[in-house]
Amino acid sequence: MDDASIPALPESPRSRWRRLWWWLPLLAVLLLGAALWQLRQTDHAARQALSLSRSQNERIDTLQDALGNLQQERAGLSQRLDDAAAVNRALREELLGLRERTRTLEDAVAALGESRNGGTQALRLDEAEFLLRMAQERYSLFHDAGGALDAARLAAQALSGVNAPVYAPLRADVAGVITALENLQPTARAAQLDVLGQLRAQVWALPLAPGAQPAARQAGVLTRIGHALAGLVRIRRIDQAPLSGAGSYLLHEMLALDLAQAQAALLAWDGSTYQAALADARALLQSRFDARAIATQNFSAQIEALKPLPAAPLPQLAATLTELRRLRALETLRAPVPVAPAKGARR
Repeated sequence: MDDASIPALPESPRSRWRRLWWWLPLLAVLLLGAALWQLRQTDHAARQALSLSRSQNERIDTLQDALGNLQQERAGLSQRLDDAAAVNRALREELLGLRERTRTLEDAVAALGESRNGGTQALRLDEAEFLLRMAQERYSLFHDAGGALDAARLAAQALSGVNAPVYAPLRADVAGVITALENLQPTARAAQLDVLGQLRAQVWALPLAPGAQPAARQAGVLTRIGHALAGLVRIRRIDQAPLSGAGSYLLHEMLALDLAQAQAALLAWDGSTYQAALADARALLQSRFDARAIATQNFSAQIEALKPLPAAPLPQLAATLTELRRLRALETLRAPVPVAPAKGARR
């Protein structure tokens, strides 16, 4: 029989404990090694924790230093902000003061401009009043419509520089006065006055009609005495009979006087007298002067050319001047009274 076929005997408990006893040192060594390893791991972990704690402490110290620096910087910034706020307050107060001064200067400049404008307008109104008064006096005293027209136009130019709307109706009145003076045709009247003056100078060159020549003087003392007395005493008949002696010499004087009367009537704006004087001059020229002479024909043609001027309404110079003075008085009453600045006003 071989050994494999022999059944195994059961192991006794003592052999089992012996076997386990041999395993105990090995188990103890293993446990000791494990404990040492665990101890090493714990020491390593403690060292790592210590180093980590040190690094954290260093970081904490660094953070604390940085925080201290930040706090210092914050304190410095706060101080700077306080200083900047104080500077801003001072600048704001200065700016407010500058604004107040600027506003005061603007008010002063505006007041100066208003006073200057008011002075300019017052000067222009004075000039317009003076010119309107001059036009009135020229027209009323000398019937000088041309001079009055020039003065009225200058017054209109002076009033055109016045911006106050209250004087707008006055400008319209002055324009109406200028139109009325232009309708009087002062240029045409001046031309007619010049023509009448030239005609008066030409009267003495006009030849008399044959029937108006003085009769031949007869010899003798009585005839000479009669001719002498005829020069002192003029006897004129209604039928315009021929004159003799020195009386015929007065025909030129009569024609010159008729023309002078026409001149005076034209200067006085007396149309009826002007036409009557021209009619007398025409009648005398036709009856007593030689109508066949060229000088007489030219003279008569010039008189016929003196046509009557159209009648026009007289300019209301006095009313316009009175209206200007009334408006100036109202403007003076409406002007505000200047108020003196307070003593405590800031400069």
